[in-house]
Amino acid sequence: MQKKLIALAVAGLVSAPVFAQSNIQVYGVADAYMKYGDFMGDDTMGVDSGGLMGSRIGFRGEEDLGSGLKAVFVLEQGFNIDTGASMSEGSSFARQAYVGLKGNFGQVALGRQYAPGYFTGEYDALLNAFVSPMSLLSNFAGLTITPNSPARWNNSVTYNGTFQSVSVAGIYSAGNRETDEKGGPDYTDDDKYGVSLKYDNGPLKIGGIYQAVKFKDVADETQNEWLIGASYNFGMATLAGSYQQGRDVLGVDGLDVDLWQVGVIVPVGAGNIHVAYAQTKLDYPSHLGGGDDKPKAFTVAYTHALSKRTTGYLGYTKVDYDDLTWGAVGPDGLKRVSDTNGHSDTEKVGDTDLFYVGINHKF
Repeated sequence: MQKKLIALAVAGLVSAPVFAQSNIQVYGVADAYMKYGDFMGDDTMGVDSGGLMGSRIGFRGEEDLGSGLKAVFVLEQGFNIDTGASMSEGSSFARQAYVGLKGNFGQVALGRQYAPGYFTGEYDALLNAFVSPMSLLSNFAGLTITPNSPARWNNSVTYNGTFQSVSVAGIYSAGNRETDEKGGPDYTDDDKYGVSLKYDNGPLKIGGIYQAVKFKDVADETQNEWLIGASYNFGMATLAGSYQQGRDVLGVDGLDVDLWQVGVIVPVGAGNIHVAYAQTKLDYPSHLGGGDDKPKAFTVAYTHALSKRTTGYLGYTKVDYDDLTWGAVGPDGLKRVSDTNGHSDTEKVGDTDLFYVGINHKF
């Protein structure tokens, strides 16, 4: 009898943490697609990861603290489903990692988090997919109002609140430095901050976003950005679009970016046809040679709901980089291309003409 009681006691101790943490949820996205065509003028073919959404695995949970207050956390890592490799070497949870409190007032959290400029999908006919013209060009031009890694900020405190049809968000990031280096840059020289205000009521969605990033340690200016976007669901189709600006991009005095995009979503049975076009204007200051370039992108795609969690998709994306040369992509302060694939600095960047078919599964 005594041995049975001891065995039951041990079993209770082992199982107790399981019950205490039963509110923890494992979630993620598995997204892969087959591609064929040209990428920046170079032939490409193969399997890639994250056509509609970046593949990821995450853990989130909450604990009821009473009086309407809850403790929350999220730990999320991205991965390349075509190779199984982590998206960021040396980082365990590079997409998100935060802990916070939420209640009727909204949510306050600390950690690596999304800036407000990450969430522009409601104004994008491609829903911020990798193949979205807005996503491709905003990331290429060095903007932080983009559904990509530049909108994930380290050492940040955020506030998010929704009150009926209005939602507000704010973020302050201390960047990667929190202490002055002797003889080095000031710890505030890589600070970032942003706010957003959105209205969502029935078929109408409209919102504005502002973000700023200091580059005082590598340049002389603060990058200032803003975006205004809207969408309206007419039933037979949803029209969406946005306009955004970036001033002194990457801290380069006078390097300015303007980007506009427009698109439509047309329901067809269990699927949707998505069409979008975007164009950005890159204005160079005189000390970088002056003038401007106007890269543009177009995407037509079809998504089909195979179930509530699984979506098949196919499409075509074209990007015209105008007169940009490989040398201008990086040294002039624009989005740096780490691998020029053997191209010389004076060679013109070729077009992207990409066909793809893939599957996205949420779990």
